[in-house]
Amino acid sequence: MAVVLDSYVKRCAAALEEFSGQEACGALGIRDNVRGLLGTLARIDAVVSHEERRRVLSSRVDAWVVLLKDVMYEVDDVLDVCAAEGAKILADDHPPTPKVRCAFMFSCFRYSGPQKFHHEIGFTIRDIDIRLREIEDEMPPLPAAAGPSPRRPGGARRDWFSSEMSRSCHEDVVKPRAAVGTQVHKSVAGLVPRLLREGKKKVDVFAVVGAVGIGKTTLAREIFTDERMTENFPICVWVKMSKDLSEAAFLKKIIAGAGVNAGDTENMEELLALLSSALSKRYLNLDGTQVSDLPSSVGYLVNLQTLSLEGCQRLQKLPWSISELQELRSLCLEGTSLRYVPKGVGELKHLNHLSGLIIGQDNNDPEGCDLIHLRAMSELRYLQIERLDRATSGASALANKPFLKVLHLSEQAALIEEEENGEEQENQEGAEKEEKDEHEVKNAQWIREDSAKVSEKIWNELTPPNSVEKLVIKNYQGRKFPNWLAGPKLSTSFPALAFLDLDNCMSCTTLPALGRLKQLKSLEISNADSIVAIGSEFLGTTVMSRAISFPKLEVLKLRNMKNLEDWSLSVEESQTLLPCLKSLHIQFCPKLKALPEGLKNAALCDLRVEGAHCLTEIKDLPKLSDELYLKDNRALLRISNLPSLKSLTIDDCAKLKHVSGLDTLQHLRLEFPPSTETYYFEELVTFWNIAFPRWLELLIRLQANGLRRFELQCALPLLRSCLEGGKNWHVVQQIPEVRITSTDGKKYIRYNKARRIYETNAQCEEKST
Repeated sequence: MAVVLDSYVKRCAAALEEFSGQEACGALGIRDNVRGLLGTLARIDAVVSHEERRRVLSSRVDAWVVLLKDVMYEVDDVLDVCAAEGAKILADDHPPTPKVRCAFMFSCFRYSGPQKFHHEIGFTIRDIDIRLREIEDEMPPLPAAAGPSPRRPGGARRDWFSSEMSRSCHEDVVKPRAAVGTQVHKSVAGLVPRLLREGKKKVDVFAVVGAVGIGKTTLAREIFTDERMTENFPICVWVKMSKDLSEAAFLKKIIAGAGVNAGDTENMEELLALLSSALSKRYLNLDGTQVSDLPSSVGYLVNLQTLSLEGCQRLQKLPWSISELQELRSLCLEGTSLRYVPKGVGELKHLNHLSGLIIGQDNNDPEGCDLIHLRAMSELRYLQIERLDRATSGASALANKPFLKVLHLSEQAALIEEEENGEEQENQEGAEKEEKDEHEVKNAQWIREDSAKVSEKIWNELTPPNSVEKLVIKNYQGRKFPNWLAGPKLSTSFPALAFLDLDNCMSCTTLPALGRLKQLKSLEISNADSIVAIGSEFLGTTVMSRAISFPKLEVLKLRNMKNLEDWSLSVEESQTLLPCLKSLHIQFCPKLKALPEGLKNAALCDLRVEGAHCLTEIKDLPKLSDELYLKDNRALLRISNLPSLKSLTIDDCAKLKHVSGLDTLQHLRLEFPPSTETYYFEELVTFWNIAFPRWLELLIRLQANGLRRFELQCALPLLRSCLEGGKNWHVVQQIPEVRITSTDGKKYIRYNKARRIYETNAQCEEKST
């Protein structure tokens, strides 16, 4: 970090002088201490200013630069602490509580009241003053031409130096500090292992945040200079960002810190090329580019650690030389058009991130990477496999991967268009065509059954390691889930699994006993067309069992399950279900008849139900607290007994007739598409005769003291009925805050009862018509 010492000393002196005249300084009883320190700084500043003009450079000066800067940092910290504590004393009649302390505050600031703080901070300021005087004693005297300067009795002025360091943008950081607090040492001991926890040279981003003066820079410096960091990161750069620093200038500082001269160029492309050179070509990112072919010369980048090709949709082939990148840690291939991945990828033993890996090759050519080639990749943390349907064997493919945390497994999506195409052709052709189509449908069915058997065999052989924390299964073609997911040892096979996503497993007729997963926090099931009912098998417990089902599940999402009709949860008193469930989303399950009764004991925060066309009521959820969102539920008639609910959104639920038992409702939002309004008010002609549905008027009347905000989106006739003096104005004016907008967003009504605000752009047009 390069600091102009002259300006820094002047800034600290000015801040001290300003603070000495403030009431907070007097309240702390340290005005004399501050003025003494200010006098010492003034004498030092005179010498520093002179030597700054001379630009003297020597090893002796370098050593004293660090000492003085360290003391000046402490002056800055003391100022911040004094200002904060002085403000507290002035604001409160009682002393500040000792219960809240900054983690990196100096130990001498642990006080129990203003008097103790006065003594402790006084000692700290005097100690800083003594250290500054010792530094001053080592300074050479100012020449006569430099003019008079303040002197302290018995002291001598010594030569000093201050300049913008040009040798390295991080040189001053690597100098050892005179003293560092124990709290900083403890924090360094905790953070450095976290930066290195996933193996050497694995980079994470950490932010150190907090109030001014608590030691953020000190902590960052200690981490930066830690021996373990320098051992694992051969290139370390320390850069200070300022408001006036441009992107190009900032990048040039990084490049200079890495040992490369950027010259006078300000071109970002040239600077990025220089940075790549400075990093010894360790990082190559071509995400989203139009690259269609990688040259074989990429194999010469023997130091390359990251190669990212995500979203390169024109890329169809990788060179064989990719196997030469033995230092590669991350290979990202997701979103490309690759036909296959060379089997030489399996030789990259140090990979810890591999995404978009395509298994096999369409023409069964042995050049494509198969599962067997993954055996040597023992350092993988993230693995995404596609086209498992082309695998020849899955045996031991995921063995010897003790660090694997995230696993994505996917086949090619099954084609399901045969039956639909057959129906269209039946309407157009005769009996002869019908017989042909029937034969094609049977043939397609036979192919799917054969694919299901092959798929089940491959997947059963995979057996992921028990270190997996996130598992995504997509486009699985088997009729029953793999044994390692559906077997009785599920809880021991995945003791750390926290996130599970089952997507497009269209042939599976039952769900595994996922309730046994003790660490599962998020579960998403989507596009499971063959699931008709969810019952006790989903919980993984028996009627007489006292085990907790889904003990840590917080988020549950069921989406696009077009044949799901029944969902039941056991309600036996001996069973505990979903004790941590906070969020439940049910979307596009058109045949679902009812929510499970067992949900009444779940402490839900938000519930979202969309596209459940057979659902007639939502009731008896006493713990649902934050939000209920309902959209396009065509058969919904009743909402009742939700006594803890605070926010309700209803969008296009045309048949809703009854809403009650919402004792704590504060926010109501309604969206009435034109089709819904026609259903409600088709017999009414003029907008002044349009009325709110009865349940809404009753709800607002009952919630007159609790409802704080009402939002409505509707067509113009209903909006204009809410104007002042209109049919529904008597309802609107009861609510503290109202926002009404037209469906196209052009017209609005804004009303705030407490602030006496009434705004609209719909009334003028109405009068003109």
